[in-house]
Amino acid sequence: MPDEAEEELRIIEERGRSKEPNLAFAVSINEPIEKIFYRDPVIVFPDTKVADAINLFIQKDVGGVLVVEKESNRLIGIFTERDVIRKIMNKGFDFSKETVNKYMTKNPDALLLSDPITYALNRMSAGGYRHIPLIDENHSPVGLLSVKDVVEHLADYYSNEILNLPPSIHAKQRLQEGG
Repeated sequence: MPDEAEEELRIIEERGRSKEPNLAFAVSINEPIEKIFYRDPVIVFPDTKVADAINLFIQKDVGGVLVVEKESNRLIGIFTERDVIRKIMNKGFDFSKETVNKYMTKNPDALLLSDPITYALNRMSAGGYRHIPLIDENHSPVGLLSVKDVVEHLADYYSNEILNLPPSIHAKQRLQEGG
């Protein structure tokens, strides 16, 4: 019993140190994407070396880069950590010689900032995406939305329901509370 109590206290203390919900920006999932936090796009060109894109993942702390045409700045692809793992790893390629245009997802689904958050959820779920590019009317990248961004938004929006959960879903109450 003391071990369970100590574990619950540890969890409660950790929650106290976690970031506070951003209720000022918590909106429903029917609001436009522009109302929630999303990342600025990290942009590369088709001839960018895979090694350079991987360095950008690390430097910018992102899971993907958006590939644009040099002349028009129009979105033509997305290159993600998942592309590296599934298409390149353990195949003997030299990352410093390979370019992202060979391995990127061409013509990815993209959304406008005015599209509802529900569209992002739908596209990510149906397509199995972790990231979805955000574009303007000229098809130029303006952001990158990740599943994590949407989950954090939902956690803020439903903060009361989430914050009022018991410290552990598997904890059993052995004695009736009284007062």
